[in-house]
Amino acid sequence: MISEVDRDDNFLGLRPREDFYSGNYIHRASQLILLDPENRMLLQKRAPGKYWYPNRYTYSVSGTVADESYEICIAREMLEEIGISVPVRKLFKIPCILENKGAYHTVFSGRCSEEMASLIRHDPEEAVFVEWVELEDLRRAVKIEPGNYTPSLRAGIIKIFEEGCRKYIL
Repeated sequence: MISEVDRDDNFLGLRPREDFYSGNYIHRASQLILLDPENRMLLQKRAPGKYWYPNRYTYSVSGTVADESYEICIAREMLEEIGISVPVRKLFKIPCILENKGAYHTVFSGRCSEEMASLIRHDPEEAVFVEWVELEDLRRAVKIEPGNYTPSLRAGIIKIFEEGCRKYIL
């Protein structure tokens, strides 16, 4: 079951995941900006079998909020998707994105050690692969080829760089 919310992110109740594929309901999602010691961000390329945004790059961890908080969701998804757990802090919320689906996205950041980075593995059901990317390279790529990235990743990168929010992650 997934948390349904209204256009103001007020909790309405729980619905089966399949209901959200219709595009008629809004849900919540948690995203993670995971940085390594060199200040590179881990990205995942979504698996081709994913319903939403297959084959696009997204955050290192992305998860749909079930009957839980954004914080619990990101902790659970981190273990499921990349096999590690690091302390995170809430950065900001991206207003509802209605492109193909409706969702509020809360973005978190975390930093891992070199040793922890070596333990990262990806879930093949979620991602084809993961890779570390320089933040400036990601900023340029999102502008040049926006269709290669999920709407929430594009919105998050724009907020970080163009709205003077680099302090969030550095």
